[in-house]
Amino acid sequence: MHNQFKIYLSESFDPKFNLSVEEWLMKHSQPNDVVMFLWQNANTIVIGRNQNPYKECSIKKIKDDGVQLVRRLSGGGAVFHDKGNLNFTFIAADANYNVENNMNVILNGLSMFGIHGCFNGRNDLVIQQRKFSGNAFFSESGMNCHHGTLLVNVDFHKMSKYLNVSPLKLQSKGIDSVASRVVNLKDISKEITIKSLKDALTKSFNDFYKTNAEVININEKTIDVTDYIKKYSSWEWNYSESPDFNVTLEEKFSWGLIEIYAVVSDGIIKNCKIYTDSIKLEDFHKLEKALENEMFKSENMTKVIKSSIKDNQIMMDLCKLINDKLNN
Repeated sequence: MHNQFKIYLSESFDPKFNLSVEEWLMKHSQPNDVVMFLWQNANTIVIGRNQNPYKECSIKKIKDDGVQLVRRLSGGGAVFHDKGNLNFTFIAADANYNVENNMNVILNGLSMFGIHGCFNGRNDLVIQQRKFSGNAFFSESGMNCHHGTLLVNVDFHKMSKYLNVSPLKLQSKGIDSVASRVVNLKDISKEITIKSLKDALTKSFNDFYKTNAEVININEKTIDVTDYIKKYSSWEWNYSESPDFNVTLEEKFSWGLIEIYAVVSDGIIKNCKIYTDSIKLEDFHKLEKALENEMFKSENMTKVIKSSIKDNQIMMDLCKLINDKLNN
């Protein structure tokens, strides 16, 4: 059976759509298909399968600035995507899957701009010890996915703004991101643009496999991935799929210092303890019990606070604390 080589180019900047297409390709590609998918996201944090979003980024900042947060199927660390970043995905069955071949397609494409990078063996592509591409992998039912980023002209100010230390005090069993020195490919070669890089990777793919692959442009109108988009849009997938963690919310108000300690599993508060030096006659023990078995979600927690706390100032302050820290 001859291999079928295909190149998909996404016309959408929506991470929910693009990750849905990726999963759709994993499910619908044939055993003899060798696929390259090129795509971009606008202002997005993509976290690894086993990461805790509360620990990886500032939830409040990304919400305030309209940055999307989406969990992907592969492991690895959190990444920031904007339109200065080009993402690539290779999909193939076991018999045709070779990470070295995929890396060669990328590196050969970059060499057309005089950029001679290398794979550092730690899932990154680097040049002069500076990272311009992070890679991650997952497999399912005999199909394999290798995807990565290519930093062409990314706004590093935004990257550092959103991928910063969480204001929450967290202990999590999840995988943490590893900081690396990064570089934009534009700083190495002025000729490179997103469009010219897409063209170069298309040529490199065809040259490497000695083929003339069908190029398929896709968007929300040409492919139906509605069911997948529902998953990537859901709080349950993006937040509650986080590894178990302990969190402490602490703040000093005019009425006293308060510490809310919670054990969270599958997005649900399994145990809650509240400590305060407040002299006001408020039943914080009642709030502890009411928060247990609730979603670790600002909307749910503030609803519980409003129904459990009698003192109006304390109620408003606690709701603000939850919204400011979680904002999810």
